[in-house]
Amino acid sequence: MMTKPLQSLKKALLLAFLSTLIACSPPTVVEINDNTYYQLEEQVEAVKNSQVADAAPLEMKFITEKLQRAKKAKAMGEKREEARLTQQIRSDIEVARLRAKVNRMNQALLEKRDELSAARVYLQQLEAQLP
Repeated sequence: MMTKPLQSLKKALLLAFLSTLIACSPPTVVEINDNTYYQLEEQVEAVKNSQVADAAPLEMKFITEKLQRAKKAKAMGEKREEARLTQQIRSDIEVARLRAKVNRMNQALLEKRDELSAARVYLQQLEAQLP
């Protein structure tokens, strides 16, 4: 009965480990064209309008700030800075999604722990009724 919460915990730890590996991987080259910023803006809006925004408010703050800086870089024709910020924003979006997933897994783990505690109490009550 204890294996289900442990499996959830293992999954959460694995997710955190993989997130760390992703964060440490070498940066990929981002191609910048006329639509890159607008596509990125759409991605950010989609994330803002999802449950991810509630689960990762700090990441959303960073994403919003970087999006404003990317807009300025685009306006000034600084493609290198725009590419750098675009990659960071995409990474931040992925981190925010992973944080939301970890939060959901933690919530499920807490619920399972509560169910286990209730089952133990019920078992003790039943054992107390035995002759």
